[in-house]
Amino acid sequence: MAEIKENELPKPSVPELSVTLNRFLEGIKAIVSGDKYQEARTLVEEYQTSEEMQKLQQLLKEYAESHENYVTDFWLNDMYLKNPLPLPINSNPFFLLPKREFKTDDDRFRFIAKFIIFSLMFKQRVDSGELKQELSGGQRKGNALSMATYHHFFTAYRRPGATNDEHIFSEGGSRHIILICNNQLFALTIPGKIALPSEKALVEKLQITDTFSKLEPHFPPVGILTALNRKEWARIRERMIESKRSKAKIYYYADENNKESIQIIENCLFVVCMDESNEGVRKQTTSKSFSDGNLEKMAHHILHGNKSEHSTGNRWFDKFIQFIVTKNGVNGIVIEHSVSEGITVLRFCEEFLDFMKRDQPKRSSDDLLTVRRLSWDLDETVKEEIKNASVVTDALIDTLELNVFIFDKYGKGLPKKQKISPDVFIQLCLQLTYYRMHEKMTATYESAALRKFRFGRIDNIRASSQEALDFSKSMLDPSLSQAEKWDKFQKAVKKQTEILLYTINGEGPDNHLLCLKEMAALHGLQEPALYQTDYYKEYLNFRLSTSQLPTTYDIVVGYGPVVPDGYGCSYNPQENRIVFCISSFKNDPSTDSERFAQNLEVSLMELKELCESGKTAVSTSSPTKAVVKAEAK
Repeated sequence: MAEIKENELPKPSVPELSVTLNRFLEGIKAIVSGDKYQEARTLVEEYQTSEEMQKLQQLLKEYAESHENYVTDFWLNDMYLKNPLPLPINSNPFFLLPKREFKTDDDRFRFIAKFIIFSLMFKQRVDSGELKQELSGGQRKGNALSMATYHHFFTAYRRPGATNDEHIFSEGGSRHIILICNNQLFALTIPGKIALPSEKALVEKLQITDTFSKLEPHFPPVGILTALNRKEWARIRERMIESKRSKAKIYYYADENNKESIQIIENCLFVVCMDESNEGVRKQTTSKSFSDGNLEKMAHHILHGNKSEHSTGNRWFDKFIQFIVTKNGVNGIVIEHSVSEGITVLRFCEEFLDFMKRDQPKRSSDDLLTVRRLSWDLDETVKEEIKNASVVTDALIDTLELNVFIFDKYGKGLPKKQKISPDVFIQLCLQLTYYRMHEKMTATYESAALRKFRFGRIDNIRASSQEALDFSKSMLDPSLSQAEKWDKFQKAVKKQTEILLYTINGEGPDNHLLCLKEMAALHGLQEPALYQTDYYKEYLNFRLSTSQLPTTYDIVVGYGPVVPDGYGCSYNPQENRIVFCISSFKNDPSTDSERFAQNLEVSLMELKELCESGKTAVSTSSPTKAVVKAEAK
């Protein structure tokens, strides 16, 4: 099935205000104090009929009528482009691909050449509309999905700004790739609009790049500036390209080298990072029994480059696709997340791995490829900024703890036998785990694809419901029977399934509330009091940021936490195992990725036992037995 046109997909509709406000109340009930909840409830009751909120709702409906998708631009700005945090760790996720074995440098260059050829072929399919149309699975199987972000894979670039970042899109004629080797940047130009270079010709240019990267002039690692806070990077970028007065003070001149080099990077198709080996870089200070040490070490390298002394300066984090290959075979992709979702990049990775298994037709070598080193004019101030950026980024990397936890006692087959969505099952496991560790619930983010809608992106499937809290409490209460726990679990499953379904149907409260707030700003109206309340801020304080990224391939996907005292947790439910990547920051004593993995295993095993006992559990428990259990505690 060929790609359908975007305008053939339905536009999202604006949910009813009363429904959204009630869902907001449900979303905070388990995560704020009773007093705060009562405050919120009073305000929501007032908002149900208030002229202020009704006006914003009407303005939003009018806006939705005149736009292809009323949510996406507001969501994109709020989620990404207004966020000044550094891209590595805080935003950009990694995709760790299976390790390769390179006996020679040319083996590595041939592997990179194959990736370049595959990417050009993938781009041709995107441009021609020949990319196979994706359809939804799971709870709403068979819906055609938006393919819009695939068209941004090779054109989009996130340019830093003083107030907020912006997306810029290169023109269709762009046919060059940025190669980074030994912190030096090169532009590899591929002539023609659709011509595919030969592997042999590409290898020759990669050999030249590797050689030239060791020669003078050897510029400082300019790429590490893209790892800074976005406002800092925007300020330095402006300094690098601004006009300056000549020494004679007669005329002004621009740093043309800087301006041209940055422009070339902004308009490239993608970035290839040719790194040194990752061996011996990270020393594990503590023994971890719940993390695959080799995968963890490789994941660190792909995510951030292992600090400035190694390969973090061998990056350009603003570009959507960075393909990273080390001399010892570690390889993968880091994406700039605002451009597209992880699931689309996962497809790209899977197709690349399939491509590597096939015999490729031989193409005659050509000498039309060109490679040139990018030059920089860096004054002492900018050189000092690069040194400072290295220190700041190294410190950020030092704080990150990753844990690649492969749970192999069972997989998605178990919840499917119970007729429970594996995603719902795992989300409730995560809620139980967080509660077990912290004795409270927290706002949880799980990305929900809205791609059934025209230009649809993401909303949040909330998992920290009152039902999830009741279930989590019951699992830690020895006075309750398995039957009572099973009953609480069933109620939590029902609620989580309900939340999942209404969110993927475009009826989640998060995006709607955001858009109402944006309507006030757009029309110069006063922002409703709700948005400044403690409980609304807690509603958006995602100490648990999660994402399901299913694949049968040996690809590990992960990302950092989104708040200082939080966890990032991606998961891949396979038939007989579940692969988790858990992240946290070491400098917050309340979080610990290894301990989270340990408790997660306990939760998973307890849920298995509960499911097995649920079939035969008696529906009510003996009050006497419950009292005995309570006293025994």
